[in-house]
Amino acid sequence: MMVRREWCHAGMSVLALCAWLGCGSAQPSAPLEPQPGLWATQVESLRRQGDHWLARGDRGRAAEAYEAARRVAESLDDRRSLVGTLNDIGRVALSRGDSTQAIASHGRAGSLARELGASDLLLESVTALGTAQHQAGQSEEAERLYQEALELAAQKGDQGAEATLRNNLGVLRQAKGDLEQAARQFRHAMVLNQAIGNLAAEASNHVNLGIVAEARQAYDAAEQEFERALELDKAAEHRDGIAADLLRLGRVAERRGFPDRGLALFERAFHSYLAQGDRVGAGAALTQAVSCAEKLGREADVARLGQELKKLGQLSVPASAR
Repeated sequence: MMVRREWCHAGMSVLALCAWLGCGSAQPSAPLEPQPGLWATQVESLRRQGDHWLARGDRGRAAEAYEAARRVAESLDDRRSLVGTLNDIGRVALSRGDSTQAIASHGRAGSLARELGASDLLLESVTALGTAQHQAGQSEEAERLYQEALELAAQKGDQGAEATLRNNLGVLRQAKGDLEQAARQFRHAMVLNQAIGNLAAEASNHVNLGIVAEARQAYDAAEQEFERALELDKAAEHRDGIAADLLRLGRVAERRGFPDRGLALFERAFHSYLAQGDRVGAGAALTQAVSCAEKLGREADVARLGQELKKLGQLSVPASAR
């Protein structure tokens, strides 16, 4: 649900080439249009590499690519691209749980965007900074930034950004115990995501509505929301979301008194996480599966799953399987 970036560069290599070819001819000169040169093009190429590695779950390589892009952008004094690379770096840091680095990177990006007067970059940076501070537990500051970004999104008519912000505001309301207002924000975000066809983001809205329903002990409603989220994540091929949806459905099944269904769902979640190389997620799913097997008195399943847990502690999943 991040705001997609835009970029432009001053055409330094174009100007140098023009000088080498002796452009001061008798022909009338036309206004020069900035064009991306070789170095400027490399910035975007490195950012695409970072996006690729991040999508595959390799945060280390993603961080290296984004940091290389930042250095090139700094060397060119390409401040628009620099804002984007700083937000990329912050995004990876946040995915690693390093909210301090994320706040620093997004904070610098926001300051540069304000200096440039670039509303598109400012919207992206303020939203990202709010998310980092939200994750760091700085709720009041996060809400202030979300509201600022919401005004920017409204000015630009950016439905995707508005959906992100309303979803995040809903999470803040939920943490404060205001479930009704939280659900209202999630539904508003869902309508916006449906309008722009963002399946993975819409799935997130259904997940959050399911969590609200769980908090109200409305488990039938929660199950419906999580099932819809699973459908959408599968359509979007959002693998992290698929595994997490299966885990949530298993949890609801167990709470509704169906440990047999919970066992099957937790095992499916385990296999999905394992195939992605997420051993932490796989371990969490297996632990829940063991609990269900114990409730059912299935000693053979308890032993089998216990062996899987032991293997998981020594397992090294190759990058090709991610």
